[in-house]
Amino acid sequence: MRKAMIWKTRLAVALAVSAAGCAPSADVKDQEQLALVSGRVASATIPTGSFAYFVPDRPRDVALLVHGYPWPDDSRTIPQLIDHAVSYVTRWQSFANEQGMILIAPAFGSGDFAGYRELFGRRIDADAFADSLAQSIGARFIDGFDGRFYLFGHSAGGQFAGRFLVRHAERLKGVVISAPSTYPFPDASVPWPYGMAAVVRSAELSGTPETGKDPANAAGAEFRPDPAGWLEALEVPVAVIVGSADDEPRTHHPGQSGKTRIERAQAWVNAMGELARSNDKTAHLSLTLVEGVAHDPVALTVRSQELLLQDARPRPSDR
Repeated sequence: MRKAMIWKTRLAVALAVSAAGCAPSADVKDQEQLALVSGRVASATIPTGSFAYFVPDRPRDVALLVHGYPWPDDSRTIPQLIDHAVSYVTRWQSFANEQGMILIAPAFGSGDFAGYRELFGRRIDADAFADSLAQSIGARFIDGFDGRFYLFGHSAGGQFAGRFLVRHAERLKGVVISAPSTYPFPDASVPWPYGMAAVVRSAELSGTPETGKDPANAAGAEFRPDPAGWLEALEVPVAVIVGSADDEPRTHHPGQSGKTRIERAQAWVNAMGELARSNDKTAHLSLTLVEGVAHDPVALTVRSQELLLQDARPRPSDR
């Protein structure tokens, strides 16, 4: 086996979400000098979190993979979640080699990132952490990296993907949302994370200033998503994928139409299509049902990879 090449990159570890999107906070002096390997799947831990990754020989794109959480909340340790993230990257490794795509999979779901479905975190928000990884690693390994990347999320990770889409569409070249139980509907009467209305952050999911969280994004602060984000999301190629046998009834949540993952996927795609029509826009949305597949990320992998690239968002210079 070819010896893995060692590279070094600097990762900013103090980041916060600005009104315009994921942007560095005023305090970015804390950085880690981190050695990353290329040519094999690996993992790393920095002060703000852990992640799995893969860097191919000649990278030209970045894909963020956000795993599901098929266990009771907060029931897995960070090492177990790192292993889970590694399993996602490993499944996508051959595809990444063929496409020249860096893979990054944050280890989400417990501890600081128990609120990753909502994009929240106890020391840094989950969307800011994920974006910081994509920006830092992409800029290190790709000449002329423009800051945009592909996004795939399954189940709870699909919830993250749908919400990242409506918050940070400008970051995305293409998105695959795989079988989540809930979506961010374009409904101003329904609070986040299920709709557009404001919500007050909790200590459980958003942390406190005492735990190091920026007070503007900590418990007691209002989180108010920008409704314009749903319109901006219409510009991004988005594929929703669900197995045709994924028909287990889901828990009731505000604003969610339908009882199963299939019904809710159909309802969200329809709602986004109606939003596009009412604003004289074209929605770049599709819904794919994979015959005979239940809630199985492995069985959905190949079709998800095909969908991710079938309608990639052009670079601004290509338009």
